[in-house]
Amino acid sequence: MNLVLLESADARVFRAGTPQAEHLLRVLKVSAGSSFWCGVKNGARGIASVSEVSPAGDVAFSVAWERPADSPRLPPVRLLVGLSRPQTMKKVFAAAAEIGCVRIDVFRSEKGDPAYAESSLWRRGDGTLASILEKAAEQTCVPALPDFALHASLAAALEAVPADLAERFALDVYEADAAFAPAGTPPGGVAVAVGSERGWSARERAALRGNGFAFAHLGERVLRVETAVTVALAFAGAGFRKAHRPPAA
Repeated sequence: MNLVLLESADARVFRAGTPQAEHLLRVLKVSAGSSFWCGVKNGARGIASVSEVSPAGDVAFSVAWERPADSPRLPPVRLLVGLSRPQTMKKVFAAAAEIGCVRIDVFRSEKGDPAYAESSLWRRGDGTLASILEKAAEQTCVPALPDFALHASLAAALEAVPADLAERFALDVYEADAAFAPAGTPPGGVAVAVGSERGWSARERAALRGNGFAFAHLGERVLRVETAVTVALAFAGAGFRKAHRPPAA
């Protein structure tokens, strides 16, 4: 954990026994005068200074917040990905959150197994996917978390793509003639579509073309969904690079 997430900017103490207090005391071994990076979910980031560690194990702290202009942001990359088996989707969310994107739009694909949508991952209140995103924020030291949604079809997911996304790509090792090589991230950002484990249907390919998506490949190998997502997001975000590596607290 390189950053401790706060529920609000008003937080000033971690009570004994909470995961945050346990991490600070057992892993970072903080004491009065120690410092650590913290951030509010989808908000500011700053350096917290420990003012007191009580005998019971409460950790009290104050925070020096970064200026908004200095706070790290998510790359303006939007991921559309076909619904796959639950274990695969967990890997997709972990990779997408760690590499960085502003949104993950999952859609039920025509070739995918419809039973995957019945997984507890997609039940209201399950919290598994949200927890994966939070763990990525703690790892990357970037408190911004991507939004996500599950759509009934690719067509529904495409309707949610903002009109100002100038660069739109769909990965397809079978029909693409050009390698995936986004020019950069223009003001509207980049959209990248990755099919489910069984790929695109003919109707889905037509829908993508009709919505301005250019087909591109990542080489001649047929990749797993989570691998394709990892490689594609790394390329797509290459034009959005700002030195947000935090100095040692």
